[in-house]
Amino acid sequence: MISVEAKQEYKTMSLGLDRIKKFLLDHKINYEALKYIHIAGTNGKGSTAKVISEILISSGYKVGLYTSPHLIKINERIQINSLPISDRSLKFLDKKYSNISKKYKLTYFEYVTALAFVYFVKNKVDIVVLETGLGGRLDATNIVNPIVSIITSVDFDHTEILGKTLKQIAFEKAGIIKKNVPVVCGNIKNIALTEIKKVANKNNSQLYCFGKDFFATQIKCNWKNLIQQIKYCGLQNKIKINFNLLGLTQVYNLAVSLCTCEIVSKTLNKINFNKIKNVLKNIKWQARFDVRKLIINNKKCSFIIDGAHNMQAIEKFLGLYKKSPFYKKKTNLIFLMMQEKEYKKIIKEVSKFFSNIKLLKINNDRAIDINILKKEFSNYINVKNISVYDNIEQLFSSIKNNDVYICLGSFYLAGTILKYIEDKNG
Repeated sequence: MISVEAKQEYKTMSLGLDRIKKFLLDHKINYEALKYIHIAGTNGKGSTAKVISEILISSGYKVGLYTSPHLIKINERIQINSLPISDRSLKFLDKKYSNISKKYKLTYFEYVTALAFVYFVKNKVDIVVLETGLGGRLDATNIVNPIVSIITSVDFDHTEILGKTLKQIAFEKAGIIKKNVPVVCGNIKNIALTEIKKVANKNNSQLYCFGKDFFATQIKCNWKNLIQQIKYCGLQNKIKINFNLLGLTQVYNLAVSLCTCEIVSKTLNKINFNKIKNVLKNIKWQARFDVRKLIINNKKCSFIIDGAHNMQAIEKFLGLYKKSPFYKKKTNLIFLMMQEKEYKKIIKEVSKFFSNIKLLKINNDRAIDINILKKEFSNYINVKNISVYDNIEQLFSSIKNNDVYICLGSFYLAGTILKYIEDKNG
């Protein structure tokens, strides 16, 4: 869809702010005129961004949403009022800026981010909900001065870039904190939160923390309708909500989203909290404990698709899975990971829950060779129960009636599975 392939995103990564800033300023893209909510965190960024975006839309704002990675089409990353940028608009922007961007040596992520800024400025959005790509301090999105900064979580991921300790990783995430701009933090471990507090104090930024300044608890989970009821106690509002995203992690993400909206309501016109209940009951965000009941090749089956790709996310997923009715059914794990991930630790953990493993080859140079994965799984699981598939058609031809299939380890794998399902089922 654009001139640079997505699979080059990680390989061409080079953190820094100067290239994208110069590109935008030289081409008179007045991105600084827009209002932003800026989100960093190891996990939960995308869900939080989606929830905030939908709440703002329901209150009458024209909202830009920028997230990454995409699952099926790059258009998903750049949205206005929940509508992805059209193929036509994206092609137009790419044709106009692709050759120019090379002179500035923009990386893939910087280029897509720059196109998002151009699109939002040209369409005069009221506010942009902006998710960081990696880290925060040197992430291409960190050229903005937001009205609120958010750090959803801090845990181990991309340690080869962000640091080997939670303190170092927290410092990188806290790099999005700006002077006199309030900061909302999710359920974050004390060692990381201490580092965030240091940066917030240095910038004279008011800090709002989950469990101290705002709270949320799950009342119950309705597995039949795939919805959970949550009680939120915030800065000013108390509300009971039926939420369409499942799991304790989503309780934290929802709390962060609602607290942020309470703060934003002081800067913009008041957020319409009366409309929030209906918005959250019907919200959809793919590949987050995403349950699909399907008929594939005339066989009924259930797929649970999740992009969890680090230990924190995997553990949260498994904790929710164990509480679900799917835990008691015959279950297969479809698995893949990228090379920079802690795959050995994660395989050891997931092998406690699954004894039937399906490994799928995908067209991504970053993916771990499935023969390496097979060897690692064989340390815990009978090799007869580990299957390897060269393509998605082979995988789906092996589907059995009434089985449950869990897809874990990578958003790239999740996107591959989702695309096949959508192509077959519409």
